[in-house]
Amino acid sequence: MIIIIVFSFSVLSAQNYNDDINSMLKIFNEIRENENLYSFEIDDKLNNIADIRAKELAISFSHIRPNNTKYDELLYQNRIIAYSSDENIAYRFKNAETVASYWMNSSKYKVNILSDKFTHIGVAHYAINGEDFWVVIFAQLTKSFNYY
Repeated sequence: MIIIIVFSFSVLSAQNYNDDINSMLKIFNEIRENENLYSFEIDDKLNNIADIRAKELAISFSHIRPNNTKYDELLYQNRIIAYSSDENIAYRFKNAETVASYWMNSSKYKVNILSDKFTHIGVAHYAINGEDFWVVIFAQLTKSFNYY
């Protein structure tokens, strides 16, 4: 007698969306241009922080990280000195246009997009098991980026 045991398992599918960084930057800067505000610049370290946060949102969708700290702890850990910073988060949006529209219709998040105090952004879009998570980290950095 032969016994065949079949194991079935599902593999978590995860995907990063690097093209969304440029799409979000373009959308935000068009919005800001219409309001006579200067353009945001992308910062690679902020992109990395946004990517970490997007993956954390898949675990716990909150401005509080899974380790009970705030997003700005990642700024300190990455030696970024920001005079001010904030974070926009969202989920279930498939593209930059729809999530940007959602944020612009939210007074809580719109203020970050239109703020004259932020100079740089980091953007991340992370999808896993059909759920999409978005993060934008806003920061006021000097031209020298103030990394220590």
